Amino acid sequence: MIPMNKAQNSNNNSEKLQMLGYGLLTISEIDAGGKFNIIFQKGIGMPLIQNILELYKNEIITKKQGNSIISLDNFTIFIQYFKKKENNISVIIYMEEKERSVKFPELYFLSKKINKKILANASILEITKIFESEIEIPKTDGIIAIFILGSTGSPFISKINKNRSNIADHEVHIGGFISALLSFSNTIIGKETGAKLKEINFGNQQFHVISKSKVIFAFLVENMNSLLQRYMCLIADEFLYQFRDYIKEFNGDVTPFNEFENNINQYFII
Repeated sequence: MIPMNKAQNSNNNSEKLQMLGYGLLTISEIDAGGKFNIIFQKGIGMPLIQNILELYKNEIITKKQGNSIISLDNFTIFIQYFKKKENNISVIIYMEEKERSVKFPELYFLSKKINKKILANASILEITKIFESEIEIPKTDGIIAIFILGSTGSPFISKINKNRSNIADHEVHIGGFISALLSFSNTIIGKETGAKLKEINFGNQQFHVISKSKVIFAFLVENMNSLLQRYMCLIADEFLYQFRDYIKEFNGDVTPFNEFENNINQYFII
C-alpha cells in the first residue's frame, strides 16, 4: 500500500477526493476491435489503462452504460462509462489505494457531471479543469533532478532542484556521462547476462535509469519511496506516448519537449 503522507500530499485537509489517478477515454462501438482512444490521464500508466480496456471493452460495448470495480494487488480501479454521440462510449477511470474507503457516490456524481459536459461538446481543457477541481492526487519529494535524454546523451528536457545549481551547471556533462555508462554496461555487462544498468550509486544519492525506445530517463534520487518509484515509470510511459511520433522523426529541435514539464510538475516536488 502506498502511504499518502505529508511529503506526498501537500494538502491533506483538502475537501477534494484523494485519488491515485484518473483518466478519460472513448471506445468506438462500430469498430470490430473495440478501438479506444485515451483523451487524457493523470496518475495511471498507459499500459495499465490499455490492459484494463482490453479486458473490459466487450462488456462496456455491450452494456453501453454502467460501472465496474476492479480489485488489483495494491489498487482498486473504478470504471464508469456512458453512451456518447456518434457510436462512441465515454469511459472514466479512477484509481485508488486498496485499503482506502472511497465514497463511491461522489465518484458517480462527478462522472455524471463530466459526462454532461462531454455531451455538451465542452473542450478537453474545460473537462480537465473539472477533474482537477474535484480530485487531488499525491505529489512526492525525495527527488533532486530528472533528465530525459536521447540515446546519445543529448538532452531533451530536464528538471533540477533550484537549490542544486552545481548540478544545473553540468547538465550536458551529466547527460553524456549517463549515456556513456549505459552504453558501456549494455555492451560489456549486458552482452553476457542480458542485464541493463538500472541504478548508479553515489553514496546517499542514486541515479535510477530507465531506457526505452532509444530514450533515457535518469532520476537523481535522495530518498526513494514506493510512490516515487511508480511515478518514475509513469513519466517514462507518458513521455513516450505523448511524443511517440515526434521521436521517430526527431530533427534536433527540443522545443516541443518543453511542455512536458507540466507532466513532471504533476507528480514531483522538485
